[in-house]
Amino acid sequence: MDHDYTPLAWDDIEGVAPPSETLEIFGHENALDTLVRNYRNNRLHHAWLLSGPKGIGKATLALRFAEFLLRNPDPAHSSENMEMLDDTVHSQVSKGAHPNVLILRKPWDQKSKKFKTQITVDEIRKTASFLQTASGANAWRIVIVDPADDMNNSAANALLKVLEEPPARTIFFVLAHSPRGLLPTIRSRCQVLPIKPLEHTDMVSVLKRQALTSDLPEAEIQNLIHHAKGSPKRAFLLAQSGVLETFANFLKIVSQKQADIGQLHFLAGQLAPASRSGEYALFLDLVYDHMADNARTMAVNDQISMDRISKWAVIWDKTREANMRAETWNMDKKQVILDLFNDLRAA
Repeated sequence: MDHDYTPLAWDDIEGVAPPSETLEIFGHENALDTLVRNYRNNRLHHAWLLSGPKGIGKATLALRFAEFLLRNPDPAHSSENMEMLDDTVHSQVSKGAHPNVLILRKPWDQKSKKFKTQITVDEIRKTASFLQTASGANAWRIVIVDPADDMNNSAANALLKVLEEPPARTIFFVLAHSPRGLLPTIRSRCQVLPIKPLEHTDMVSVLKRQALTSDLPEAEIQNLIHHAKGSPKRAFLLAQSGVLETFANFLKIVSQKQADIGQLHFLAGQLAPASRSGEYALFLDLVYDHMADNARTMAVNDQISMDRISKWAVIWDKTREANMRAETWNMDKKQVILDLFNDLRAA
């Protein structure tokens, strides 16, 4: 491999087309219609906050609309429908080579050969030189922050300054999994556009079109969709790993009258290493969803008391706080899983 090789994105998945290359968009027709309608009516806000869970297609949506703007520089004569074209514009955007599109994400550290853990202020400062560059006659410039959740405080403040004085014919797409974590002043300067998780039929369509999942048996596809909660990316990550099996084994141990403690320690030890941080995070997400789903189902059927729901809420909060401490202070993640097991058994 060339020592100067720089990956385009920190979260690319083998066997899955990245957002930059994906031509089809599923499940976000209403969001697309909102953007196109505002543009054609000359009411397109200079900054859009695309909010929604991880991996549901926010980046794909922003990139494809960026291409629409570049193909239709004049709102009065723009197309009524946003066609997905495999043309020169798409080719340049997909390669990160279009001079009028700037994507700000966690950067690649050439020295360490790793992606940094945050979007730094140096990344946001790239907008200064980008916006000074001549965009061509009547052309748009598009800045995409993907996702804004990854910005550190300095980067967030730097972005705020840019949003306060937006240059002409420049559109910002600020992607966020959890908008509450953003500066209120950033939120106030953006037009919020909620992006919803995908419905079942759209999930099937997405999974059937990617090499990683296209040939899976129908039962496996349905199991992935059930646990993905409308996020194709989460389905792909689950398909790529063995986390669903680990999760099932964990629940089995929790439900045993005489718990297999040795198997529990083995399971927790497998997820604890830093090299498996992604699988560890997926495992916790599955546990959180399991608790929430059970609470909702039993509450609807009057099978659970508010006291028990309260206990599960306490476990939820306790586990999140323990995980945050483990991440911040590089503590033993195995203990987080062992404590979670004890709490679930007690509840």
